Amino acid sequence: MPDQSDMLNRDHYHVNAAADAISWCYNTFAEFWSTVKNVLRAAVPIAILALGRPAVSQAQNPLPAPTGFRIASADGAVILPQPVALRVLGKCDYSQDGITFTNLERGHILEQGTVLRTGEDARADLLLRRTGTTLRLQAGTEIKIDRLVITIKGHLATVHTLLKLRKGTIFAVVCSAVADDTLEIWNAAGRSVVEGCGTGNYIITANGTYVTGIGSIIPLKLIGENGITIITAGQQFTQQDGKLRALSRSKDLVQMDQFMTSTDGTGAAGPSPEP
Repeated sequence: MPDQSDMLNRDHYHVNAAADAISWCYNTFAEFWSTVKNVLRAAVPIAILALGRPAVSQAQNPLPAPTGFRIASADGAVILPQPVALRVLGKCDYSQDGITFTNLERGHILEQGTVLRTGEDARADLLLRRTGTTLRLQAGTEIKIDRLVITIKGHLATVHTLLKLRKGTIFAVVCSAVADDTLEIWNAAGRSVVEGCGTGNYIITANGTYVTGIGSIIPLKLIGENGITIITAGQQFTQQDGKLRALSRSKDLVQMDQFMTSTDGTGAAGPSPEP
């Protein structure tokens, strides 16, 4: 059995070793903290000076105010709301002043104030960029692109498009992702308005016939002398008798189906169907 004095000596050794270790840790931490305090004393004034310099620089050289509004795509290309001619079939013309007309060609970008007309055996398809809307001007149609307006609400850009339908027929396929985007078409009978998020397909004639196609989410709102008429999916309204009725199959509806197929129902250009 180990001698009791030897055990006490070993315990005393272990206690002394532990005390020495604690003392070393304390001294090391004290030296470390002293070093940190010295570094902070030197670094804080430098940091304050460095942080103060940009503020002074910005106060002396403020950023210039924005000079205009531009809408850009993900790749940085500027996107304006003007319509572009997707397809042109037959004799179609356009004019900036309504007097001198020039042959309309595919890819031509149309500006506010432009007058377009299609021949008796012709048609033109237009894409309203940024709005998700595609238009077809049927044969014998004349319109004026009366207004293209961009409005900023918060951080959201909305587009208001106003067309004046002077004669003929317009097909419209809408696929809107912005609640405040508005397509407005005027004719002799009044104003027809498509506004809000969603999709829809519409037929509007200059003589006052309005159709909202089956499956349309956004109704067509007609504002005329007798008040407001809401034309929902699968309905048509004729200004001559002032009545809403269910759609009946017609040549225009067949051609609208072809038009929607050519745009995939979303305003995206697909193959052009045969007339």
